[in-house]
Amino acid sequence: MKLAEIQARFQAGVLGDDERDRAAILGSIKNSPRADKATLFAVYHDAYRLRLAEFLSNDFPALRAYLGDEAFGQLVEDYVLSAPSRQRNARWYGARLPDFMGETAPWREHRNAVDLARFERALSDAFDAADAPALAIDVLQNTSPSDWPRVAFDFHPSFALLDLAKGTAAIHAATLDEDEAPPAPQDQEEAVIFWRDEDQCFFRAVAEDERLALLEARQGKPFEDICALLAFQLNGGDVTARVAGFLAQWFQDGLIAGISFAK
Repeated sequence: MKLAEIQARFQAGVLGDDERDRAAILGSIKNSPRADKATLFAVYHDAYRLRLAEFLSNDFPALRAYLGDEAFGQLVEDYVLSAPSRQRNARWYGARLPDFMGETAPWREHRNAVDLARFERALSDAFDAADAPALAIDVLQNTSPSDWPRVAFDFHPSFALLDLAKGTAAIHAATLDEDEAPPAPQDQEEAVIFWRDEDQCFFRAVAEDERLALLEARQGKPFEDICALLAFQLNGGDVTARVAGFLAQWFQDGLIAGISFAK
């Protein structure tokens, strides 16, 4: 048997739980003076899963605290079996865990847990996002009144907005502080934004009108269009001051990386 075939069998035995794969590799190796071949192979088989579990625990500490060690361990087992590592960098191994939970029984029945995983993943993604300079609000001081309706905004690469089960941010804070997680209804939502300012990641919940303004701004809509949408939502009320307040907060948070003027 060629070395490449032995390596392929060994990998199949380590990655899967199929008895045929395990039998195939055990038939290709020998016992040692100190342990039989099944025990020796189990060292590699189990170590692979333990390392992946360690990576997931580091990436999702609040989820682990929220579920408890037993349930989190079962989640890890389910995920490892369905998603063998395909990346040399273990940093990306847990990227699909929130999607896996949302697609797979019994995890998909627990939205609070799924959205807590999405929350922690968003923080990780914000940390890993590309760098870009955040603009100060002073960049707008020379904008003429006639140009204000056309001002559009580019957001920092780390910025993300997620619609999550209401109370997800509170659950995250409580579990990391080792407090009892507050009750959270799964039929209500909250919008949470995530971003990185220098080397620190931040998040905050936003009200529905700010969420709508952010969605419009992220699509490149200018100031005039953002105001028009919010005015429609408020049955024609004057929202200019409200949107201007949003802009001031976005600049203060470090969310804005560029401006342009719509034609």
